[in-house]
Amino acid sequence: MTFGKRQLVIAGLVASLGAAVYLNWQFTGSSPAVETKSEESSVSSLGKTTYVNTEPINVNTTQQSSQESKQKEESKSQENSKDSGVFSKERKSRSESNAEAIEAINEAAESVSASEEAKKQAEADAAQLARIIKTQGDLESLIKLRGFDDVFVSINNGTCTVTVSGGEANEENLLIIRDLVNRHSGIGFDQITVTQV
Repeated sequence: MTFGKRQLVIAGLVASLGAAVYLNWQFTGSSPAVETKSEESSVSSLGKTTYVNTEPINVNTTQQSSQESKQKEESKSQENSKDSGVFSKERKSRSESNAEAIEAINEAAESVSASEEAKKQAEADAAQLARIIKTQGDLESLIKLRGFDDVFVSINNGTCTVTVSGGEANEENLLIIRDLVNRHSGIGFDQITVTQV
């Protein structure tokens, strides 16, 4: 079996699409940020003096505030674990459906009995799916920069659904999210839904 130019292009598109799906899934997972210190910053902090407050501390007040802060942290971590579970399920579902679409496109492109028109359509579908996957990943990254803990963007049939957790979902941020989606995907404002969980 010999491979023509068209089959190589389709194989390349499918491979890049698969890589984009994998990278999107890999980099949108919730992993803790690691802070590193350079040698310069540690050296420059040598010799600095820190003054300590010498006023007496009320032990009861300190214990109460530490218990309250522990309770707040526990409830926040429970909420975050629920949210991250929802986002992980959605990302897994999206990756699976993208993989199925890639497989269907690949089968259509490699089919011997398919017409030239069908093969061209498969190439166009593969390119469109690659653009959607990239746009979803880009939007998730940009929206996270607005201060949200996690973001899930789904683009489907000319509509976009954005789900955010954490952060401040005030009117200004919601408008900025809609504007970002509109500018990066071309989807109209009336077809964009933003939800906070």
